[in-house]
Amino acid sequence: MKHLSKRLTYANVMSTIAVFLVLGGATAVAATQLAKNSVGTKQLKNNAVITAKLKNGAVTAAKLGNGSVSSAKLSAGSVITEKLPNGAVTAAKLADASVSAAKLGSSSVTAGKIDAGAVTTDKILNSAVGTEKLAGEAVITGKLANGAVTSGKLGEGSVRASNLGVVTITTGPFENAGSGATGEANLSCPAGTRMLSGGMLNPSNTKELVLIASYPKGANQWHVAVYNSAGFVASYQVVVSCLQQVALP
Repeated sequence: MKHLSKRLTYANVMSTIAVFLVLGGATAVAATQLAKNSVGTKQLKNNAVITAKLKNGAVTAAKLGNGSVSSAKLSAGSVITEKLPNGAVTAAKLADASVSAAKLGSSSVTAGKIDAGAVTTDKILNSAVGTEKLAGEAVITGKLANGAVTSGKLGEGSVRASNLGVVTITTGPFENAGSGATGEANLSCPAGTRMLSGGMLNPSNTKELVLIASYPKGANQWHVAVYNSAGFVASYQVVVSCLQQVALP
């Protein structure tokens, strides 16, 4: 002990204490003394990595957990087209009324993207539905308002006999025109029918009986006037063609 005490100095004692402190864990280590990759997950306290400790571009897609990026984490206008993979935006990802006209690319909404019954009247812009947008036979009877089909909407020769109701020919009674005299007569179509045309019949084929007037007199009546140059009384008849009116379903 006498020999050992002669060699105990202040420096020896302090260095020995320092060794015990290091071995016991009570030490402070400078960053320059850390080996590369020596700080792992276990060495980090919770919330130890703050924004200032992250290098720009350090957080890649692989570092983000599923569902970790919420709306509150996105800045306005940050999600641009090239950031979205094809098919990434499903219906469940869209908030109600979030997709406005300005957000849709030209021709981006195809028929397959629209649910049945999704396009209601209030969703269609005035005059937006042109001829090319209508499918074949899309305009059925129930889609036509009363009086919508005017003469100008009918193509040349488009109305055939099969498209009309029953046409009947109504013949009036015998009328007489005296010798060297004029005769006049009228004939109406029966109730419930509509007059299409009219004329005169000359049942005796009297050559001297000449038709001098034949025209509609009102909406459903036909007028005929004849002149008889024969030396005897000649008979004639007024005839009208009448359309049976059919109610549309």
